[in-house]
Amino acid sequence: MNFGQKLKSARMNMNLTQQKIADDFFITRQTISSWENSNSYPDIMTLIKLSDYFGFSLDEILREDRNMRLFLEKQTVRSDLRPVYRNIVVIVVILLVIELLDLFNVIKFGWIGWVIWLVFLLNVRVLSMLNKFDESNTMDFKYPWQKTIKKFLKSK
Repeated sequence: MNFGQKLKSARMNMNLTQQKIADDFFITRQTISSWENSNSYPDIMTLIKLSDYFGFSLDEILREDRNMRLFLEKQTVRSDLRPVYRNIVVIVVILLVIELLDLFNVIKFGWIGWVIWLVFLLNVRVLSMLNKFDESNTMDFKYPWQKTIKKFLKSK
């Protein structure tokens, strides 16, 4: 049984509405619905609170729902890469400004300008590779409507 089914089953057994759970967790009812329909997953801290609230084992949930494990792993990787991405963007902007200053003869670098240009291009390439990595490691849906469209296209 996946997380969404387990959550819905536990909620129904306790005779709770999605709105009641949403109010207790300070989130929207749509978020609970999205979890129950396996369109998204809670973060790890919310997952711990849900397991306490409903009395089910985290171990059981994580072992049974492969997609949730992937989601949590990818979330960790994405948060680890965020500072790297930000630093590379800063470097690219600084190098671009330096190259523009050299281009307009505000600063003269001579052959060092070509080295700066090469480093700039390499950083742009790294940004491109990070974006491709991020795209290939998403859950294939960020929003429920994207998952619906993907299912529709696969059925044709």
